[in-house]
Amino acid sequence: MSTAICSIVAVLWYQQALSAPDQDGSDIRVLIEQGETSSEIASKLRTKGLIRSETAFNIYVQTTGTRAKLQAGGYILSTDQNVQQIVDHLVAGKADEVDILISPSVTLNGIRKNLQQYGYSSDEIDRALSADYEHPLLASKPDTATLEGYIYPETYRIGADQTLEDLFEKSFDELYEVLTENGYLAAFQARSLSIHQGLTLSSIVQKEVDNPSDQKQVAQVFLSRLAQDIQLGSDVTFIYAAEQAGQQPTVNFDSPYNTRINKGIPPGPIANMQRSAIDAVASPAPGDFLYFVAGDDGKTYFSRTEAEHNANVAAHCIKLCQEY
Repeated sequence: MSTAICSIVAVLWYQQALSAPDQDGSDIRVLIEQGETSSEIASKLRTKGLIRSETAFNIYVQTTGTRAKLQAGGYILSTDQNVQQIVDHLVAGKADEVDILISPSVTLNGIRKNLQQYGYSSDEIDRALSADYEHPLLASKPDTATLEGYIYPETYRIGADQTLEDLFEKSFDELYEVLTENGYLAAFQARSLSIHQGLTLSSIVQKEVDNPSDQKQVAQVFLSRLAQDIQLGSDVTFIYAAEQAGQQPTVNFDSPYNTRINKGIPPGPIANMQRSAIDAVASPAPGDFLYFVAGDDGKTYFSRTEAEHNANVAAHCIKLCQEY
């Protein structure tokens, strides 16, 4: 092959290597540490799928005089950016911010998957979930309990260079403000419920029903059953327990979370919850119902006696009640 042809091939390769990896584009969080070399930055960008070639990146920053100008910080880069655009972004050094949505009625496993989509690594997530936090929200959380239920659903704006610990602290602040400003802490205390117990009940209410008025009636049922030393009898608790264990949910699944076979409040929340579910536990609807069932028609049917409950099941829960 002639020198001219080799040169043409090299130029074509270089141009291709500098192009964006994906024209559709997806945002990826990148943290450039202080003191990282251009080669280390290139390796990080390649690993995250943001550039096609480390070699081409290093050639580009060398020939453009930008190698020493790449700045540390947190950035949101996209796979539809070419090397020039990425380098310009890193040279400008303007730290980016990201809006992270924490959805309601999801478990830590769901939050974990969601955070990975925002570019946080498994190690970062594990570290944040196992960190020691000093916050009044967590005052009654047992040491053996996880942060299940404590990551409040909201959209949080944080710097791309901030840690998940920072995000979780924001979440704790948000949830504690909801509890204090709306009088929910006092309402929990009046019912002899700790924050942990109040949030646990709220999470069960959240998973049982979405409608705020139904949530208040469901909370009344649970609180009445607790007062009468009757199992809560909530299907969502044994479903949670089984899913956490990677097992098929069954009514008699052996777990302290299973309120079909255990009395009292489970060891901890089974998901995070919206304010309406917390409000339901703090201020339940009046009534003396002891049973409820979700109907196939999407409505919730309440009853006072087991006979009434069985009649509601027979009339309204043909499909749903055969799942377990």
